[in-house]
Amino acid sequence: MTAAYARSVDSTVDGSWPRQLFGPLTRCPYPRLVTGDPARWNPHTTFRELRERAPVQRVVLPGELVVWLVTGAVQARQALAEARLVHDMRRLPDPRQGFGGRRYPDDIFAVEGRHLLNSDGADHQRLRAVLTPLFSQAASLRWKPFIEQTCAHLLDGMAASDEADLIADYARPLATRVTAAMLGIATEYSPRLSALTLSLINARDPDHPQVRQDRVEVFRLWARIIGEKRRSPGDDVLTHLVRAHQRGDLSAQELTSVAWGLYSGGISPATTLIAVGAMELMRAPELRAALCEEASAADLTEELLRLASPFTVATWRFALDEVTIGDTVIPQGAVVLVSVAAANRDPQVFPDPDAVRPGRDRAAAHLAFGLRPHYCPGAPLARLQGTIALTALFTTFPGLRLAVAEAELRWHGVLVERCYDSVPVYTTSG
Repeated sequence: MTAAYARSVDSTVDGSWPRQLFGPLTRCPYPRLVTGDPARWNPHTTFRELRERAPVQRVVLPGELVVWLVTGAVQARQALAEARLVHDMRRLPDPRQGFGGRRYPDDIFAVEGRHLLNSDGADHQRLRAVLTPLFSQAASLRWKPFIEQTCAHLLDGMAASDEADLIADYARPLATRVTAAMLGIATEYSPRLSALTLSLINARDPDHPQVRQDRVEVFRLWARIIGEKRRSPGDDVLTHLVRAHQRGDLSAQELTSVAWGLYSGGISPATTLIAVGAMELMRAPELRAALCEEASAADLTEELLRLASPFTVATWRFALDEVTIGDTVIPQGAVVLVSVAAANRDPQVFPDPDAVRPGRDRAAAHLAFGLRPHYCPGAPLARLQGTIALTALFTTFPGLRLAVAEAELRWHGVLVERCYDSVPVYTTSG
């Protein structure tokens, strides 16, 4: 046991934190992040209560993992910029640190493959250099006509009936089709690829036999997709990744992992943004006036990103050394989660944080896309897609309203994807 690891054991209240790496906790003094039915869990209420207690503290996640959670906006910015909070847990000096060789719900982007979300330093910069020109503002704008056409097609389908589901009939297929087209994935692969990806993202037991089987299948499917792309290149992101591998800029593992990460990151947060954004606009119809002008619509999307925060937390981080965040000392080897959803509703930075106020002071920028050097490369496309999707939705259906009581809506996911299961709506005014 290293001296630093011994100090981390001694620094806990009762020594129980490191023991969680090897088995379930029998006694724990820390609050649980999720209590009751996860489908009814309100993360914003939980995060507010935790932030009021302390902006940096230990909590227990599903799966009995104790982590340090950052909920204050100032502390979140500090943590996101802290180089000693690394994404690659292989850099930790003691194998018992980090996840300690175990699997936990929502750990998939930390433990699977080699990509932007579990790399640091020079490796991260190298991977990012491959992607940056592919997801620039200009590159994203090229997809505006395709996004508009896809929205129109899906909305035509919704118009065939008085009732529809915003998730199944609009947000999810839009995000999937746009992501698949940008990557250059053949249409026949999308349904199965999407189903497998969402299964892995939302798995509550990563070691369940079905989840293991899905993991094997999804990477076999990616091998087939990439193999076909090598034989038939095109003008798409996946072709650029294949060429980067051929130049030696990406390893074979990185090629597959980065492609899978881009696909996962494209279909999940965009779905949440559109669905949660639509919910806010159904609650407050007066906000829809902002969709009439391109600039005000973009401001509205920015505020919805702050409010919705498609990811409740930023990607997993691990304390390479002892580090102080705010007034709190986090021990070396600790697992750290930065709640961007909590930071984006911190009243010290965002007055009246639960209200939708387009055009808030840009000096108080939200953290929905993280913070450099790990700022989301797909942010320009996500903003564009959200703005177009919400504008088209409420232009086509100005009387859009929920078909069930809001209390009946259920959620899935905790950390990686937090989204409604379904959002039944009437497309006509009542």
